[in-house]
Amino acid sequence: MSEKTHSSRLSSYKNAGHGTTDLRRKRAELSVALRKQARDEQILKRRAMSPEAGEGQENEKVFTPAEIVQGLRAPDLPTLTASARAARRMLSKEQNPPITPMVSAGVIKPLVDALDRDDCPDLQFEAAWAITNIASGTHEHTMAVVDGGAIPKLVALLAQGGIVGEQCAWALGNIAGDGPQTRDAVLSQGALAVLLPLMTSNTSSTQLRTAVWTYSNFCRNKNPLVKFDYVAPALPYIAELLEIADQDVLADACWALSYLTDGPNERIEAVQLTPNLLPRVIALLEHKSPAVRTPALRSIGNMLTGSDEQTDRCLDANCLPPIMSLLRCGKPSLMKEAAWAVSNILAGTQQQIQRAIQGGVLGHLLHVLASEDIKCQKEAAWAITNLCLGGTPEQLDALITAGFLEPYCSLLHAADHRAISVVLDGLTNLLQAALKYGQVDPLCMRLEEIGALDQIENLQQHENEQIYKKVLHILDTYFGETDDPIAQPDQTEAEYQFGTTGNQNINF
Repeated sequence: MSEKTHSSRLSSYKNAGHGTTDLRRKRAELSVALRKQARDEQILKRRAMSPEAGEGQENEKVFTPAEIVQGLRAPDLPTLTASARAARRMLSKEQNPPITPMVSAGVIKPLVDALDRDDCPDLQFEAAWAITNIASGTHEHTMAVVDGGAIPKLVALLAQGGIVGEQCAWALGNIAGDGPQTRDAVLSQGALAVLLPLMTSNTSSTQLRTAVWTYSNFCRNKNPLVKFDYVAPALPYIAELLEIADQDVLADACWALSYLTDGPNERIEAVQLTPNLLPRVIALLEHKSPAVRTPALRSIGNMLTGSDEQTDRCLDANCLPPIMSLLRCGKPSLMKEAAWAVSNILAGTQQQIQRAIQGGVLGHLLHVLASEDIKCQKEAAWAITNLCLGGTPEQLDALITAGFLEPYCSLLHAADHRAISVVLDGLTNLLQAALKYGQVDPLCMRLEEIGALDQIENLQQHENEQIYKKVLHILDTYFGETDDPIAQPDQTEAEYQFGTTGNQNINF
């Protein structure tokens, strides 16, 4: 059979004109729970606690916000510094820091002015710390800092390095983490260029952790995505940092990559083509800490939503074995993400599907289908549905032989409407293939034997209109009474030896 004819037949078989790129699911199309997960897994903002908080201050005078602001307007440095320290301590309270009263009292302007006092690094440090904690509050608190003119002064001090520069990096990370508007405001001031010198393995551990966390906030948030040119210069630095042992640095570096790959394929391409980066992220899929494995898996999963070539790069870098291990790790959030990653491989080319099958992925997907977490089950069902749509007859045979049909169809009982819909789509694809290849009778009989037909019929009463329509199509097309003969496979396609119509052993 010519390559052109083969391609034409596959295009017809893949149903409704879906291309492989369309079938891969970007993160924006996942469930609400999956989309919201990032906020819980990585802290957007961080408040800097005073090391002496709660101890040794019993006899110290407690200042009011108004008194602190008055002191910050004093002409002498000792009073200024003491007042900035009092502001920092008040804003560093472990519970319910009085950010709103301090902002309302007018503390931001004198704190921002104090950043200019190059003659007193102690004052600059205390002021930057206090600003960091104000920016850790609500959106309104952060915008008050931005509107107070803090960003350019914080960037300038970051460039000077030292402990003052580190504190300014922290403050800028809090501001950038508030949303796209503040993120872009920070980056437009050239913050990345002065942050990069801190993003090396020679930097002290505390400064490096702060720098990489800040960079991760430079990359996050959508609507709009960050301008890639603003953050791309750090990619070689991130690739190098993926080799160090610090768990916090690794986690935040991988979170940054997960944000950068959660977008157009051009961004995935730039990340993948950064020397040494892809194999190092894949290696972190086997890290001992879930805090590292989770963003590493999310980064690879995002890459697998890209083009066929980008998916091939991940497979060539041997991403499949660690992903399959995560399908059995027992941690639902990781199992779900791993199943989502596999679903995007199985939405790819038939060569990619074959690599996954030969790698043993079907048995691991069945393990996830048997889990008790519906979100995990649904992602595994997506993977199987993609295989039902895009697989060759031999690949569909492998799926049937693996014993997926009964646990897959058991999701028709699920309370999750989307899970039911995904399985109905898969069954429709499978029945369409069975009709094309002369195996519809044994498949229909098997569905009846395992009770799936009864459940499909029961779903005619389902409240969801889309589910009702899908059920009606299946019943009318494949289970309706008709005297018409079953459609036979195209006799010109002698490449396959199909089972006879009456054979209950399904053989595509």
